[in-house]
Amino acid sequence: MNKNKKSIYTALTASLLILINGLAGLIITRLLIKNYGSDFNGLNSTVSQFINMLMVLEGGFTLATNVALFTPISERNIDLINKIISSTNVIFKKIGVYFLLLGLLSSTIYIFFIQTSISMFISLMIFYMAVISSAFSLFYATKYRIMIQSEQKEYILNSIQIVTVVLTQIAILVVILSHGNILLVRGATMFGSILNSLLIGYVFKKNYSHLSINVKPDFSLVKGTKDVFIQKMTGMIYTTAPILFISASSGTISASIYMVYNSILSLLKNAVYAFINAPQIGFGQLFVQKEKKYISKIFLQYELIVIIIVSILLTTTSVLIIPFVRIYSFGLTDANYIDPKIALLMILISYFEILHIPSGNMINMSGNFGIGKKIQLLASITLVFSLPSFYFIFGFYGILISVLLVAFELCILEIGYVHMKLFDKIVPRFIRFWVINMICSLFLIFFELWLDLKIDSYVSFFLFGIVLVVFNSIVLLIVNLIVNPVTTKEIIQRLPLSSLKNKI
Repeated sequence: MNKNKKSIYTALTASLLILINGLAGLIITRLLIKNYGSDFNGLNSTVSQFINMLMVLEGGFTLATNVALFTPISERNIDLINKIISSTNVIFKKIGVYFLLLGLLSSTIYIFFIQTSISMFISLMIFYMAVISSAFSLFYATKYRIMIQSEQKEYILNSIQIVTVVLTQIAILVVILSHGNILLVRGATMFGSILNSLLIGYVFKKNYSHLSINVKPDFSLVKGTKDVFIQKMTGMIYTTAPILFISASSGTISASIYMVYNSILSLLKNAVYAFINAPQIGFGQLFVQKEKKYISKIFLQYELIVIIIVSILLTTTSVLIIPFVRIYSFGLTDANYIDPKIALLMILISYFEILHIPSGNMINMSGNFGIGKKIQLLASITLVFSLPSFYFIFGFYGILISVLLVAFELCILEIGYVHMKLFDKIVPRFIRFWVINMICSLFLIFFELWLDLKIDSYVSFFLFGIVLVVFNSIVLLIVNLIVNPVTTKEIIQRLPLSSLKNKI
């Protein structure tokens, strides 16, 4: 199977996973708030972000191993692959144990800083269950996951995840509808995570019997882990600090409001990430096989696709997010979920987050971990100082302003490096891609808000959503065909339908 097909399969399965996970998550979240209150939803979301924070222990070893495997996989060097995977096996067993011990200890301490009305015992048990399932995944499944990823077969992992997500959400739904104890909600999530790890191990052992994780490891083969660790730490701070800070300063009810908006935008962001991240392993392999001139041409196509997709989705979201939250939160009386300022700030955050992801991927896939470390370290420093400062000045909104500032900073640094250092003379084309699509998006947003669409039910929301997505897609495609004709046509020719047409 060639790289394009693998990327397409990965993107399709990732999109399906995101759709199932996102929609089920929104439904389950509303039921959790309705049956257990915003307080529990905020606590549950805080636990999830707390686990993400602890994932810094993984140290970026996954990414460094992926990059280390590119050459031996390309050359089919089984001995070298075995040594790398064996090294990974040893490392992640240690990481799993450290994660468990540190997770249990730190959650016991952090629980005293959370502002919640839920009892300390229940809160602590929710934290412990999340820690145990995540530690098991690191200890047992990660080494298998890395090998499957490195062969650009993420679609296998996505398919396994789809199965476990469906089973987990069904189990949670049964608990909620039967008015079960809230510990059972997190318990269902824990067992779903463990099942996912066991299935990954089963698939690996069945399909990779020619590989061995028991040969003598060679840790020198996996390079750049210290540099990637800094990137991992920054990513952890960036994604987890807002809600952990909100839970400690404003309480878990405010965290619940934040997570409702975050869940909506995460559904869209993850849909975009499915396409952004699908070809990244393929780019890593290109760096060991092709010249930079060829890679830069493919990268510009990649960037324009991302810019068009994010413009379509976030233009539509800007028009529909408040009507959706109004419908979604109807009847929920323990918190006010309607807040246009939160919506605006989080849409801007999402826009700049997505914009720099292609460049960030190129930095890592080209093996420039040291550059990535420096960029992420600067962003971490900005976030650590701006988060409490802006909170003191602007309150709750200051937390979001701080995250927006860091997202913009990462855009400037990562895009600047890739376009001026990694690839030569492609800055003007990127600027043209970005400016034209941004102006077009702003025009569409103001026009569609001026129409004052009457959205008062899920049916009208989905109907208007489909209409706006189609309309915005057509407008943006036409604009890019006029202003960026060469790259846009190259992208169209890469689509599966174009290949089918040629065969016919």
